[in-house]
Amino acid sequence: MNWLILIIFGIFAIALIVFLIIRNQKDEKEFEKELDNDYPKPMKEDNDFEDFTH
Repeated sequence: MNWLILIIFGIFAIALIVFLIIRNQKDEKEFEKELDNDYPKPMKEDNDFEDFTH
């Protein structure tokens, strides 16, 4: 076997794995931001249930 080809292939494989890990972390952060922004915040009403307990 040609060791040069194996070394080059190994370097490319490691670079691809590192790239995919970094990209996955970035995408996960963006997805969490989207989820936080998409969640409709409940509106505070005057006749809330907590008002009746006090």
